[in-house]
Amino acid sequence: MPILGERHDEERGFPVTNAPARARRRVRASGLATIEFALVLPILLLLVLGVIDLSRAIQFNNVLVHLTREGANLAARTTEPPDYILRTLMSTATPLTMNTDGMMYITKLVGEPDGRARVEEQYRPTVGGKRALGSTLWSCSGAWRADGSCTMPATRPIISLTVPLLDGETVYAVESFYDYTLLTRYVISTDPRLYSLTIL
Repeated sequence: MPILGERHDEERGFPVTNAPARARRRVRASGLATIEFALVLPILLLLVLGVIDLSRAIQFNNVLVHLTREGANLAARTTEPPDYILRTLMSTATPLTMNTDGMMYITKLVGEPDGRARVEEQYRPTVGGKRALGSTLWSCSGAWRADGSCTMPATRPIISLTVPLLDGETVYAVESFYDYTLLTRYVISTDPRLYSLTIL
């Protein structure tokens, strides 16, 4: 009797099963799965790196916020030189590399009768920091002195703030910048610039 699911080799008298065909199908299926995985893997890696980038950016931004708050508190309540405050804060901003990728400014503002602010002084660290990152409140147009202060024009510039100042009110605005380098920079060519401002 013929064996069900098999075919006989009449010359040799041995049954020949369809196992080779099943093996070939398994190999083809395995090959397709490998190709599909190879196509999906870069997308999965990009998603993972994107999540890591987002979490790191949030962490770095939180560090910047703490830097500006502490800087404004020190500038308003202590007699330490602004350069010393800035250099101390930037050197302790782990995990940020502020001395190469970041910058901080302290700007002394005095309220005008119309609620705007007059720029009295501006400081940046004498050592370290990315000089290309300029203040967004007011950019020093003169030379920077050895103590980190800007050479102010004879007529002090007037700027507008989101919150108006009282006439004669003195506040300190501390800005921090950081050029964040994306892990996905080979896909997203433009790195974000993180920024924080505290006025006290």
